[in-house]
Amino acid sequence: MMYKGVFVLLLIWIQLHGGECTIRHYGQPPIPERAVELYTAKGGLFSLMLPQGWTKSEEKFPYETPEANVAGVHLKGPLDDAWVAAEISVHYYEHGGFFSDYRDYIRLKRQSFDRQDDNKTSLAEVNAGGKKGVAFSIRTVEATSSAPLFKPGIMYRLNGEMMAKMVPVLESFRVFPAKRGFFVFHYKASESMAAQCHGVFEKTVQSVRFINPEPWQGAK
Repeated sequence: MMYKGVFVLLLIWIQLHGGECTIRHYGQPPIPERAVELYTAKGGLFSLMLPQGWTKSEEKFPYETPEANVAGVHLKGPLDDAWVAAEISVHYYEHGGFFSDYRDYIRLKRQSFDRQDDNKTSLAEVNAGGKKGVAFSIRTVEATSSAPLFKPGIMYRLNGEMMAKMVPVLESFRVFPAKRGFFVFHYKASESMAAQCHGVFEKTVQSVRFINPEPWQGAK
């Protein structure tokens, strides 16, 4: 498959504008992007290396239903000046819930109401953890407050109402189909920060180990 459209433009833009993705917590030393920690998903579905210092959640996943297993982790990282955080999520969706096939997920994302580019997204081949998958990227928007990014330790006084504004966002996906479900790696960040933390996302994807064989076996 050919690297076309938004996906190839994103790769070129990242090469030109990439930077350090550093986490800073008030009163603590900054955490560089190379600092990682081992994570194993519930049920031993997979393991990977996660960036340290990012806020981590293992519940209330998108498209979660009682009918099928959904597991994984969602991370929030550095904020840009518009209060939009870089986000990385890794989810496993078992067939029989919201999705019957990995193509349903891709179709849903490609048809997002928030898309700001055309919907002719091309898929590219990708490999990680000894498995083959597909990669694609889209351009969307996210509503956020127009207030400036406050700095820790400084008192602020706000006059008037804070108006919401739409921030351009770039999203990257890596989808790995299995026999009983599929795995999704999702990266989202504002255009101003997308290149800065994209390397962290790629390292996360490449560190995955699909340690539980059940998703890759036949029907139950």
